[in-house]
Amino acid sequence: MLAEIYSTVKAIKPTLQVGFHIEHVNSFNPIFRATRRYDELAKKCDFLKIVVYNNCGGERYAHFIDNIGSTIFRDVPKDELKRFNDHLLNYTQEKDLSELAKAGLSPDYVFRETQRAITGVQGKCKILLGIDIGIPVGRNSRHASPEDTYAATAAGLRAGADGLILSRKYSEMRLDNLAAAGRAVRDGENS
Repeated sequence: MLAEIYSTVKAIKPTLQVGFHIEHVNSFNPIFRATRRYDELAKKCDFLKIVVYNNCGGERYAHFIDNIGSTIFRDVPKDELKRFNDHLLNYTQEKDLSELAKAGLSPDYVFRETQRAITGVQGKCKILLGIDIGIPVGRNSRHASPEDTYAATAAGLRAGADGLILSRKYSEMRLDNLAAAGRAVRDGENS
């Protein structure tokens, strides 16, 4: 279907850019991740938008571990399951399950996921990052701060992203977080 969309758009107007959104579950579920081969996707688009929402990512990752720990892996202690899942995903700096929702995911997560996508597409398409600025989260979860936004934006750009999409929608964003993303972009250009 993605190849059909790409060829149809290019037949209508070859200069139009075609891109696809890679869902956030790609950051938590190694089975889902295995179905999203970047080298194959890159043949069907001009860019991929990789979701690297680090703030709400902690809460979402904790929910994923809770869900699979309550079903197919219910015999595995959830802390152990989270450590195993981290190993499968190559996460080395994420907080323990008890702290994950409040802490969010680290700038290292943003950096590693960006590098993984860039390596995966093998130069065949651009990588744009979806940076989390103000996406609603639970009361006990991490809310985006200017420092978080700056660190995530800088990490993605340092890793080599071709661009950013500040996510999810403007009405959810605070101006100080948008300013922090802008500062990170300018600082990256000046370094």
